[in-house]
Amino acid sequence: MTYFHFGNLTIPGEWMAAILAIILGSLLNKLLLRRTATDWYWNSFFLYVLVWKSSYILINPKMFLNMPFSAIYFDGGTKGHLLALIIVSIYLLFFAVKKYISIYEESAQMFLFYFFCYEIIINSLEKNIVESFIHLILLLSFLFILISFKKKQKAWIQVFLMVMLIELLMISLFDTLLSLEGLIFSWIGIIVLLLSNRNARRTRN
Repeated sequence: MTYFHFGNLTIPGEWMAAILAIILGSLLNKLLLRRTATDWYWNSFFLYVLVWKSSYILINPKMFLNMPFSAIYFDGGTKGHLLALIIVSIYLLFFAVKKYISIYEESAQMFLFYFFCYEIIINSLEKNIVESFIHLILLLSFLFILISFKKKQKAWIQVFLMVMLIELLMISLFDTLLSLEGLIFSWIGIIVLLLSNRNARRTRN
């Protein structure tokens, strides 16, 4: 893992990539699709980080009680990520959909914007040039397809599935589908498909 030092502050490369990716994802949505990311997008990100970081207290209560400030430097690890995925999924499927109708149209593209930007940034920081370049090509291809199919809802769902399968292939080539990266991508992808399916039923009714 790559770390960056700013005075006495040390920031993991993964954190920096995640922060930059969520900002870039919003900018791409604004510049190319003329849409502003609604609050569900930002809320999901902050909720994920909050649960993931604070899960350290639940998973390591003895260490936290002995050294309370350790919660600043440590997190819940893989278990924390799983707990964060569960909480964010509940938020998206049962709460965000009631307040932000736009989530049905935005979730797929915002998810892919974020993920591609994250992969480009993290692999650039870790000097995995080939993987970073491949994800850049995938992002540019996705943007072209998105602009071409943005008014065709049925075709758009097929495009999303195709992009998901290609990305899962990339993950399997450079890592493994059972990795944390593969798990998070697959999990959120399924949530997006559930939202799309719910939207299709909603529009029919």
